[in-house]
Amino acid sequence: MYETDFPEYGQQCELVTPWRGYHRRTIVGRTAKGFIVQFSSGAEIEVYDDEIEFD
Repeated sequence: MYETDFPEYGQQCELVTPWRGYHRRTIVGRTAKGFIVQFSSGAEIEVYDDEIEFD
């Protein structure tokens, strides 16, 4: 499981390198390695802090 109580929760961000054509996503979780992000398709992936840029 992952943490859901942190300042970045719910923020929009952009991938430095697109994933399957997706660029923008929403942060839905925090792990020891980075963030869990969710795409409009509902897919969720884990990314490192340096793989995303905040608006």
